Amino acid sequence: MKEIDFISMNKKRYDEIIGCVRELTSQRFCYLNLSDDIANTILVKLMKSTAFAEPMGISADLIKSAFPKAVEDVFNYYQKVSYQYCYAKTNDHTLSEDTSQEAIRQLLSSNRRIKYPYYWLRQVTLNLLCKYYEHRAKEREVLERLNRETSVIQSFVSPDHNIEIDGLQPSQKQEIIESQEYKEYEQAISFKSTKEYAEWLQVSDKVAQKRKEKAIRDLKAKILLAMGWEASREILNFNQYNAIQKFIRHLLKLGRGSDESAEPRWDARLKQAMQGIERIDDWGITMVANRRFRLHVFHLTQDKRPLAATFFIVLDERNHITIENSVQHKNIISHPIPANVQIPKEMGKSMWTYDKIISLLNA
Repeated sequence: MKEIDFISMNKKRYDEIIGCVRELTSQRFCYLNLSDDIANTILVKLMKSTAFAEPMGISADLIKSAFPKAVEDVFNYYQKVSYQYCYAKTNDHTLSEDTSQEAIRQLLSSNRRIKYPYYWLRQVTLNLLCKYYEHRAKEREVLERLNRETSVIQSFVSPDHNIEIDGLQPSQKQEIIESQEYKEYEQAISFKSTKEYAEWLQVSDKVAQKRKEKAIRDLKAKILLAMGWEASREILNFNQYNAIQKFIRHLLKLGRGSDESAEPRWDARLKQAMQGIERIDDWGITMVANRRFRLHVFHLTQDKRPLAATFFIVLDERNHITIENSVQHKNIISHPIPANVQIPKEMGKSMWTYDKIISLLNA
């Protein structure tokens, strides 16, 4: 899903690329809904290439040639997500490696339609960890915590938005039930249709849909925070998320030198942190305390130089942002390989190659 329009693109060209990627994806992955992730990967690569500027557009052959590497990148990203989740829960490198590889294998070998691969992978990763700890009585506490999280996370992708909270600890569940977020959520989903909800609110269908989306996101954010999540965009409620998006757009204008600021004292520091960052290729956020966050932005320049900056911010109750500090990380750099250094051939190889992925699909 596109969040910020960092890069403009001709709609016809965009549709042609997306259509080609979807066709290729449906041919190879009939059960997995991977077209969005693969398309995003290919689009980023094409935007950085000289072919993107060609007036005649981008050929299907070019997209086909980029497809295998994009598939590898997507599955290696999926494995990293699974591994990082395992390691955060277990602090066991070997277990996390084994579990994440098995999760990817199950994803590829599944003969059921998987609409949300990311959440499916998280669910399977949790299931594999649960099975592992079932045989270890001393880890019973870890197993119980994982089981609670499993039921809650599984409900997040429910098509009827029926969020499950029975898996929370009693104190957490009581806190959620008594919250304003839960009351607004129950109110929003109590209506059979958006139209009925809009009539009750006496607003347009569009406004009612936005209210419902806000109620669902706010409750999910509150539950994730109660479960101890600290580093994810999902911990931001609806208004916090929008405030961060607005702040990122402001940072981009500063990076491009196209913003006239009303706060020259802070914007001088922000401009220094954003120096050279003309596009944000990725961003993340971590909560360090109540309403205090670290916002991380990353950019890969045309000459392949990585640039990263961190902004220490506070979101008040009205979601106004106060900047405590900002810094561009000077140690983020690509290092050339010295001529006298030999890197083992097996190092740096993609763990999930395109041929390996396809072979599992055909097994």
